[in-house]
Amino acid sequence: MTTGATRDQIFEELLAAAQARERDGEGAEIYERRGAALEVEEDDDGSRVTESRERGFAVRLYRSGRVAFAAGGPDGAGGLLGLARAAVLRSRARRGARAAPPVPGDARSPVVPVSAPSPGDETLARELLAAFRKFVVAAGEGAVALTEGSVALGERSERVATTAGRDVAWTSRAASLVATVVGRSGGGRFSARVVATAARPEELPLNRLARHAVDRVLLPLHGRPLEVSRLDLLLDSHVAAHLVGRLAPLFFGDEAESLLLARTRDGRDPIAAPLLTLADDASAPGGPVRTPRDGEGTPQSRHVVVERGAPVSRLTDLASAARRGSPSSGNAIRRSWSEPPAIGVTNFFVDPAAGVSPLDLLGGVAKGFFAALLLERPAVDVAANRFRLSVAGYGIEKGRASGRVSEAVVSGRLSDLLRRVEAVGDDLKFVAGAGGGVGSPTLFVPRWKSD
Repeated sequence: MTTGATRDQIFEELLAAAQARERDGEGAEIYERRGAALEVEEDDDGSRVTESRERGFAVRLYRSGRVAFAAGGPDGAGGLLGLARAAVLRSRARRGARAAPPVPGDARSPVVPVSAPSPGDETLARELLAAFRKFVVAAGEGAVALTEGSVALGERSERVATTAGRDVAWTSRAASLVATVVGRSGGGRFSARVVATAARPEELPLNRLARHAVDRVLLPLHGRPLEVSRLDLLLDSHVAAHLVGRLAPLFFGDEAESLLLARTRDGRDPIAAPLLTLADDASAPGGPVRTPRDGEGTPQSRHVVVERGAPVSRLTDLASAARRGSPSSGNAIRRSWSEPPAIGVTNFFVDPAAGVSPLDLLGGVAKGFFAALLLERPAVDVAANRFRLSVAGYGIEKGRASGRVSEAVVSGRLSDLLRRVEAVGDDLKFVAGAGGGVGSPTLFVPRWKSD
């Protein structure tokens, strides 16, 4: 690399150095990420504003099926190709690994260098936090308070170029809210932490999140424990979404192929009820992730992995797609610029197309339980085919709430739950999970008995 190269020349010189060795049977992928974020935090000690920026480069080197990865900041970028060349000799061959070619529709003109993103708007972040506080007070009717909260707004620019001809750049944005709320009553005090992410600041579900936060603290304080017998079960979209997120790794390339085949008797049986369709879509309405391309620069689109209860495809990156003999689904995810991409989700969800109103679902329940929220992380063991949900919610009698439930355990065989879903709502909602967004509408499972 040229001595004294400016920071904006780094990417071009890395790419040129990689292309110079292409005739030796060596391929390479050059990646750059630049990001900026602003966070406003408020708690009992006051208010703080933090701005952060990042810039990093990464190289993946391909030689005879072997892959090596190296990453560094601008000051160390010049040595990345040398580090990768030293490491590739020690790596294992991986079938399907190669530098990505362009895809139809990619621009033929030179790509504009990645620009420095702008941090978020402090005024907007403060307004969002103030609005959430107001919603919490209103929903909790004075019995719930926000003790600490933060809103982060960010923007990220990325570029991927390969010696095989791919050269693309894109920009994405993100917003998040993290808060701790406290509820008090004569019986004691209960606190809960809530998290929400969105692709745009205006898409943060502040009112819905506030109502959820209030339930998180008031139901354990005012409800009664429920010994779940055989009852009609309604899983709120928040609860079901966390469960759905734990299913995603089943469809990551060929990693869980043997387990998925075992669950379906080599594909002869469905994995879920006929009305369940699972998809991954970076442009799903309400999804917290919205990017045009994945971490390898592959365009992203809707990809169905389970259709009407039957597995039909997998989420793939370029290498796993090559092994399967299909195009990549665009699911190579980079959790940071300093890590190589791995298969992951964008917005992974149960399609609500067959759904009905949640009120219609409720009206059909003679005696049951509505699991409104999780009290702790769900315990899901996909390999052992088991799940356990610690939840709170409401008892249901003849289509109406009959009382608050402070705690209940819903558990059993995961395959039984999926195959016994009899109806879904039309209220698709997303939560953060599985490295992206996971979502579900309300799910109805009749006559469920926990074990």
